[in-house]
Amino acid sequence: MVKAIFFDIDGTLVSFKTHKVSIDVLEALEKLRSKGIKLFIATGRHKLEIDQFNDFIFDGYVTLNGQYCYTPEKVLYKNPIDKDAVEKIISFSENTENAYMLFGENLVGINRINQRVEDTLKQLKIENFKIGDLHSFIEMDVFQMISFTPSEEENTLKREFPNCDFTRWNPLFVDLNPKGGNKKAGILKILDYFNISTNEIMALGDGENDISMLELAKYSIAMGNASDLVKSKANYITDDVDNHGVIKALQHFNIL
Repeated sequence: MVKAIFFDIDGTLVSFKTHKVSIDVLEALEKLRSKGIKLFIATGRHKLEIDQFNDFIFDGYVTLNGQYCYTPEKVLYKNPIDKDAVEKIISFSENTENAYMLFGENLVGINRINQRVEDTLKQLKIENFKIGDLHSFIEMDVFQMISFTPSEEENTLKREFPNCDFTRWNPLFVDLNPKGGNKKAGILKILDYFNISTNEIMALGDGENDISMLELAKYSIAMGNASDLVKSKANYITDDVDNHGVIKALQHFNIL
């Protein structure tokens, strides 16, 4: 029996083409809630960037790839990057033309705007950030950083920062998180709080940052627009986000 469902946002609930959640999906969420199913977001986004749901409030949120998890009432889990690692990444960023973004609890900061950043901001509709020297932002805990780096340069970052995990769910950038920090780790904190087992959860996603939660959930669903790698980690592959993939998956498992 499915007691809880974890949804990725971009490419799963939200179309990369329209940047919106369809009315059909919002109606489906209401129907699931009426059945007593707990509904959660599991995203790489910051809490300031989650505004696509027309005031629909989820039961909990796994944000920043599992590093910052909360319910509408309280914060359940924080997993910041080691401050020395943050300093090293910022120092490294000062010797490259690539842009870097960092995420604190209540702030998003970026050191420069270039074409890759502009394309990302347009694609993901990100607006709540400050531009400045990243050193000015790091008195706070930093839970995630983004390097707007081409994939062919990613191995250099991995060699420089072995104590971070790297996840690319968008060709324009790569996420940097604490080693071992991922959606799975955050979801486990949520499950513990709500007393739900992994055998009672469903997860839907499309990006490489969704792999850990797809491997965790008993009912794992990859979107049709997911990569072959992501699809290989799921036990069901649905249609793509722009062809009612979420709705079709929920109907397949007879919970909608």
